[in-house]
Amino acid sequence: MKNFVISLTYANQRRDHISSIFEKQSIEFSFFDAVTPDTMEQVAKDLNVDITKTELAKSEIACLLSHAALWKKTIDENLSYIAIFEDDIHLGEEAIIFLTKSDWIPEGCSIIKLEAFYPKVGVESSFKSLPSKRKLSLLKTVHMGCGGYILSQQSARDLLCLLTNYEKLIPVDHIVFKDYMMTFPDHVYQMLPALCIQDHLLGQHVNFPSFLEQDRNIRKGEYEYQIKPKLNFIQKIQREGLRLSAQIIKLLREFVLMLKGKRLTKVKFK
Repeated sequence: MKNFVISLTYANQRRDHISSIFEKQSIEFSFFDAVTPDTMEQVAKDLNVDITKTELAKSEIACLLSHAALWKKTIDENLSYIAIFEDDIHLGEEAIIFLTKSDWIPEGCSIIKLEAFYPKVGVESSFKSLPSKRKLSLLKTVHMGCGGYILSQQSARDLLCLLTNYEKLIPVDHIVFKDYMMTFPDHVYQMLPALCIQDHLLGQHVNFPSFLEQDRNIRKGEYEYQIKPKLNFIQKIQREGLRLSAQIIKLLREFVLMLKGKRLTKVKFK
């Protein structure tokens, strides 16, 4: 297993953090210099990706191309599997078991999501047992984030094929853990408990804020400094009604999953 961490060349604090957590468990890894807005045109050309048709911010396009360049590297270097991480992650217990070899990966697991991002996700009721009291469950609902995942060479080929056929580019995690998963519904697994988590999701003290998330919020018109309008009594009643409706929909969704032999499960980081 080869491990690559996408990181800007000048992100010294983040690189020190990554070096520390990987060295602590004696896991070999390599930094992969992240694509930047200044270099993305050439990378896009090399990957045969049209970056002119998109609503993504430049930082989001650069992030997507960084991941795609590693997918291509998997093919060019004839690697069976690689693990891809972003430079703000924390590793869980006994990660060395899973990040030094690939013989533990069951047949048919093309992509393994290693991180915890959503609190709960839908998975198959059955699972595959792994060392260190972990397991793999077939992912059945969207689970965003590309902070840490393992992919096979064939899935790298499929992802690049998917990428080059978009009329309008979308975020990388939407490609991997939504569109790819819908195209290959039996190939994407979630590791439970999760083996990694991004820093801004770990706790209240944030060492590495997600600049990509900030750019996404700006693109979608969501700003931290927006002032929430004051609600009158009727508006408050309507808001509570919407919350109740959302809870009912959530319960119905869980019931439907259960009828289909699936379940919602908590994604814990350990």
